[in-house]
Amino acid sequence: MIYDALPVVFIPAMLCDGTLYQDAIERLGSSIEPHVLLSPKPTLEESVADILSRVPEKFALVGTSYGGNVAMRVALTAPERVLKLVLSGCDPNAPAPGGPDFAAGLKAAPDTVIDLLVGLVVKPEHTDAKAVFYQMAKRVGAAAGANQARAAASRQEVMSRLGTLSMPALVIQGEDDPLAPMAQSQALADALPNSAFRIIMGCGHLPPLEKPDEYTVLLQKFLGDH
Repeated sequence: MIYDALPVVFIPAMLCDGTLYQDAIERLGSSIEPHVLLSPKPTLEESVADILSRVPEKFALVGTSYGGNVAMRVALTAPERVLKLVLSGCDPNAPAPGGPDFAAGLKAAPDTVIDLLVGLVVKPEHTDAKAVFYQMAKRVGAAAGANQARAAASRQEVMSRLGTLSMPALVIQGEDDPLAPMAQSQALADALPNSAFRIIMGCGHLPPLEKPDEYTVLLQKFLGDH
């Protein structure tokens, strides 16, 4: 039986563009119809509305970090349109008070903040991935990044609502993610009724960038049966 290509919407992490998913998209090839969407609005709700206005009627949804926070809210807003959901490095809780103000930092001293973020989101030994992140951040720009940071910092918790989502879901965890702890991601997976939880060893916050081979294998297995 011949299947049509599966529409897949990819939402990158903060300060990232489509390069974050380039390896995965290339290896998935004609099995998917990729849509990489950036929507750096100052609130998550505005980004959700914008993305839903630009995607196919039904689609699989992949989000990483900030992009995962957007993806969760897309799924909660239009669950009937989301066929499958893949999340990495995102937080279904409201932000803790007193966290760093990345939005203000990106406006005042963008190079300093980008350097700081590079050190946080990618393991030090993954030098090629660090260079790619830095290039993406420069392309996305400080103004868009500040909007993304502002939206992420003002998010409301959605953990209590995730039990309403029935689509198959996959939560991918970097073993050494300093920003999304293992327990948090496991709790996220547990809150989704039809989910699987997978760990990529030796990986930090951005699995599609740091460990594209392992990430793509997980994505292929999960998206392949449609």
